[in-house]
Amino acid sequence: MLDRSTVERLRGADTAGHSVVSVYLSLGPDLDQVRSITTRLKALVHPLREAAGSGAADEEGSRPLRQDLERVVSMADRVGADRGRGSAFFVCSAAGIEEHVSLPAPVRDRAVVDATPYLGPLEAMLAHFRRYCAVVIDRRLASIYRFHMGSLESWEVMAEEEVRKGNYGGFAGYSEHRSRGHAEEVARRLFRGVAARLGGLLRGGEFDLLAVGGNQANVDGLVTELSGDLKACLAGTFTVDPRTATTAEIRDHCAALAREWDRRTDERLVGELMEAAGARGRGVLGLDRALDAANQHAVDLLLLDAGETVPGVACLTCGWLARSGPACASCGEPTRRVADLYDAVAEAVRGAGGSVRYVLAVTQLAHCEVGATVRFSVPAVGE
Repeated sequence: MLDRSTVERLRGADTAGHSVVSVYLSLGPDLDQVRSITTRLKALVHPLREAAGSGAADEEGSRPLRQDLERVVSMADRVGADRGRGSAFFVCSAAGIEEHVSLPAPVRDRAVVDATPYLGPLEAMLAHFRRYCAVVIDRRLASIYRFHMGSLESWEVMAEEEVRKGNYGGFAGYSEHRSRGHAEEVARRLFRGVAARLGGLLRGGEFDLLAVGGNQANVDGLVTELSGDLKACLAGTFTVDPRTATTAEIRDHCAALAREWDRRTDERLVGELMEAAGARGRGVLGLDRALDAANQHAVDLLLLDAGETVPGVACLTCGWLARSGPACASCGEPTRRVADLYDAVAEAVRGAGGSVRYVLAVTQLAHCEVGATVRFSVPAVGE
């Protein structure tokens, strides 16, 4: 399964200049897509195999690459029938790389050959799927869960003492009133304790966003006790009966809440980018302008809604990115080919201290595929 350690291991692999085959395959809801994995893998790698086999002079040199492409096809049996998700394959026999990564969501089908693994789609998923803490609470019990990449797992349970039902009158009803008051205090004590525990988990970096479920009164009771930093990361609430809710039901509520939070966040960030690009000159739109900003280390936040890969070049010395050219426009040193400029510009932005977000919602960004808010005004190269 995809995690940060997988990406870093692939990124740090020493390929010694040998070609790496990276293939991404979607397992959509259509059952035929799952049944035809071998056929689809063959279709994806066929153009690369044809290109590797063209020219008799290169026949011997291209043999390892063609064998790696065939190896990818033979890995079809590693893919489970988990529809609605995806798979990624990375093969470079010369460097000892042969890995299948199960993905938590569908991905665009693509095959790339480069000197390094093509990791852009993996980075997109890691950035997209935030770590949630989900709390399902009643008046004396709180179940805390981890929710990440569509999976829900129990984290811990917090409980207060059980309160006997005080439905008897007693002396002028005072006993019933006292019992109910005690029950209210038990509930408030639980809410305060859970809020304190969540605060500790957040400060410890254990989660990014919070979801709270239960009946409305208990949800409101807990939310009231949350500190300012917890309220700031509250993604939403949902209604569920803690006594009867199944794990699957809670997971579905969390997934729906996460989708809605992502949609709202994407729309907000794209709206802010369009305003910055149009009114204040603190935003750029389109791949070429994003490259200009990244090359000048000016990007604060890069937003990506890219479809197909766009090949380009990067300077071997200073990392300058461009669509083409044998020499760097900045320092004049030689360049190397990069399989995808969108992936390369995202990596450059991260390396310069900026942030990257992959936009999945349907927004205005789809027209230009990439944009960035910048720390200072960035003139286009040549202006």
